[in-house]
Amino acid sequence: MSQELVIIVGSGPGVSAAVAADFARKGHPLLLIARTESKLKEQAEPLAALGVQVEWKIADASKPGDVARVISEVKAPIAALVYNAAGWGGPLLQAKEEELRAATEVNLYTIISSTQAALEGLKQAHGVVLITGGGFALYPSSQFGILSVGKAMTRSTAFLLAEELKPTGVRVHTVTIAGVVDPATDFAPAKISQRYMELFENPDSPIEVVFQG
Repeated sequence: MSQELVIIVGSGPGVSAAVAADFARKGHPLLLIARTESKLKEQAEPLAALGVQVEWKIADASKPGDVARVISEVKAPIAALVYNAAGWGGPLLQAKEEELRAATEVNLYTIISSTQAALEGLKQAHGVVLITGGGFALYPSSQFGILSVGKAMTRSTAFLLAEELKPTGVRVHTVTIAGVVDPATDFAPAKISQRYMELFENPDSPIEVVFQG
C-alpha cells in the first residue's frame, strides 16, 4: 500500500468521487477537502471500505488561503493534488462584483495557492497536479459567462504551472470535460476518471486531454 497521499480539492459526488475511488484502489491514502461536512462524511465511508486511510477537512475554495491552510498542514509525500473545485455563474453583466471575485478565487487564485502549499510534498513524491477543466474554456457561452471565463483561467493556469514546475519534476495536467457529466452517458464519471489515471501514470502525457465522451 502506498504511503504517498492524494489530495482532492472540491471533493464530492461525480468526477472527484470516481477519481478518489480509483486512487484508493491503487492503495493511496486520501485527503478530501470541501466546504460541506455532510458530503465529505458521505464520500469518505465507501472510500475507507476500499482499505485505505481517508481523512477529510472543511475548507472553502472561494475564501482566500482557506484550502492552502489545510494543505500546508500535510507533511507526507503527495502523489497527486486533484483540483476539482469550480466557480459557477451566469452572464457577466448580470453578475454582482462579489460573485465575480469569489468565482475568480476558486478558478484561479486557489489553484495557485493550493499548488504552492502542496509543492514540497509533490516534489518529494515526484507528484502530479490534476486539474478539472471544462469545455466552456474552448467554447464560451454568454449564458454561463462567469463559468466560461473561469474555465479559461483554469486552463491557462494549468499550462503555465506545467511550464513553471517542469524543472522540479512535478507534472501538471488538465482534463477538459467538453460535455455534461452524467453517469448514464459517455460522460460518466468512471469513464472520465480513466483519463485522470492515464495522465497520472504516464509521464509522457500531454498537458491537456479534452474529454469528448
